[in-house]
Amino acid sequence: MAAVPPPPEIHRSVLTYRRGLYGKIALLLVAVSILLYALHAPAGGIANGGTWVGYLLGTIGLALIVWLGWFGIRRRQYGPKMFLLEEWLSAHVYLGLALVVTATLHTAFRFGWNVHTLAYGLMVVVILSGAFGLYAFRRYPAAMTKNRNGTPYKSLIEAIVALDFECRELAMSFDDETAALVYQATCTLPAFRFRDLSSRERVSPTLEAPARAAIARLRALVGKTYSADQANVMPLVQALTNRALAVARLRRDQRYRVLMQIWRVIHLPLTVGLLVALGIHVLAVFYFW
Repeated sequence: MAAVPPPPEIHRSVLTYRRGLYGKIALLLVAVSILLYALHAPAGGIANGGTWVGYLLGTIGLALIVWLGWFGIRRRQYGPKMFLLEEWLSAHVYLGLALVVTATLHTAFRFGWNVHTLAYGLMVVVILSGAFGLYAFRRYPAAMTKNRNGTPYKSLIEAIVALDFECRELAMSFDDETAALVYQATCTLPAFRFRDLSSRERVSPTLEAPARAAIARLRALVGKTYSADQANVMPLVQALTNRALAVARLRRDQRYRVLMQIWRVIHLPLTVGLLVALGIHVLAVFYFW
């Protein structure tokens, strides 16, 4: 059987696209923003977003947020594109990180209970969720491939179903109580559990309660009944154990899949909220100032 090739390292082309061109642009933007803020001497000696430097940094931040938000729409459009997806994403990552510095200097570190700080807070959360998304797509596809050993997700389900039938067939040679315990241990496919999200890389292959009860019953029967000798018990115990291992692989795969999607549940709606709050922020500035 041919070896399964490793997944393409897409994240490397994103972070090092054109030898990190957009990382260098982002560093330049950060350096210029810090230099402008440091050299500016506002009237009264109090920096704020209403100075010419504040307006300039705010305008840059506004343009970046709108462009970063547009990326989510643009990447879903079909047809010819001016830039490759990797180039868009590379710029999206690096300029999004640079936005934290530019927007913070725009605020001049002046925060309060107002829509301006709300827009800033939403921006920070959106950027953090985007950073987690980059981490997720950098780490979990390879982890999923390793966990599946190159087999498709559907094959994990089929393997568990096959083990269920094997366990029930082997249980037919035992008494009704034992067969009922085996049936309970194999009657449902494992569903995703939110508690698995907190288990880091490991979803333990320990037996679940119905399987533990069935195996305990089988071990108690050894040598006590007409057919429950080791030769009959061990194949069923092994099948139940193999099912537990398959279930653990499936739960790990489900965990990776959920973690790769859950950041979007935060990132996309909050991006919309950020754009709305940003629009209110801009209108408030022009109306009151």
